[in-house]
Amino acid sequence: MLVMSSGIVKADVYVDLSQADEISIVNTKIEQNYTFKIDEPATPNTVAKFEAHEKDKLGSSYNHNLPFNKEVIIAANKTAIEPALIHALITVESRHNPRALSKKGAYGLMQLMPETSRRFKVLNKDDPKQNVLAGALYLRELLNLFNGDLKLSLAAYNAGPAAVKRCGGKVPPYRETLDYVPKVMKYYQQYS
Repeated sequence: MLVMSSGIVKADVYVDLSQADEISIVNTKIEQNYTFKIDEPATPNTVAKFEAHEKDKLGSSYNHNLPFNKEVIIAANKTAIEPALIHALITVESRHNPRALSKKGAYGLMQLMPETSRRFKVLNKDDPKQNVLAGALYLRELLNLFNGDLKLSLAAYNAGPAAVKRCGGKVPPYRETLDYVPKVMKYYQQYS
């Protein structure tokens, strides 16, 4: 999508990760197969001019009313993951409670395990910005690992990538994971 306004031009980038041995990157949506879209940000001196337009591109207006939307937008911009997907994960993982703690030791909005937090350099586990960014970085890693397959990536976020691999690249047959993936997908669709 090419946008021109007041002499300013910006272009989106579409990336297809469906092939294991090559990555296709284009600036026009020729095929429906693209895995994710990178919205080109406005240059710093044009942010104010495009503020209303950019907000429209960040998902439904409902997202703007969700808690921690600012943190989600920052993480989305750094990971090229749609804000709606990050919000969906947060909804299912913690119901937007930054102090949520699971029986297994996962904590925060994105329910990070301590090892994941260390790997993504979370210095303050109570900081929602760090928690959301680390969770989004982990999800981006999983999306790359599973060639953009969202359901497998979500299953891996819940059960771990080793469990998905042990099950032959399928969603593990754990009740929690079988419930988790459709819940996240439902909220993702709702927030998109």
